[in-house]
Amino acid sequence: MTDPSPVAAPPAKLSWYRRLYLRVEALSSTKHALAAMLVVSVVDGSVFPIPPFALLVPMVLAQPRKWLQYALLGTVASLFGGFIGYYLGTLINQGAIGFLHIDLNATINSPRLGIENATVGDLLGRNFWVLSLLCSILPTPFKVVAIGSGMVGVPLDRFFLAAVLGRSVRFFLVSGVMRFFGPTARKWLRV
Repeated sequence: MTDPSPVAAPPAKLSWYRRLYLRVEALSSTKHALAAMLVVSVVDGSVFPIPPFALLVPMVLAQPRKWLQYALLGTVASLFGGFIGYYLGTLINQGAIGFLHIDLNATINSPRLGIENATVGDLLGRNFWVLSLLCSILPTPFKVVAIGSGMVGVPLDRFFLAAVLGRSVRFFLVSGVMRFFGPTARKWLRV
């Protein structure tokens, strides 16, 4: 005779990304949380798939009085990582241009678009920094912004300005919202 009781379904297997995200988030409750957030902030600008906000949010919720400190340190670490990503992008650019024989000095003329005698490199470098600024604020992986800026040759001073403004807004906004609105804000703030 068989047992009529229902059998529980096996737990769903989590993706590698979700497992990594949960591990990073779990670091927020350890004594090494601040160091972990700083390391994640640095490598977020270059290669790491998990944003530092997975640590920042629980840290601010646990110690709301430190929200400014966490936001400032996270911003500085993220900027450092952004420079690493930027220089990775310049290396990729140099390698790709040489390997693929891409000419960034090719002239573009399009009077309908208001472009006359501009090179591909100039157009990308001159205008991509605005995209860098927006993507530094929005929930876009910062490594994409940093590496992309280096790849298209955004002038370093413009990248720095975009990164400082964008990352400051993002870190202080997320940290401030968690400080002043608490756990209820976590439901509607995607980090």
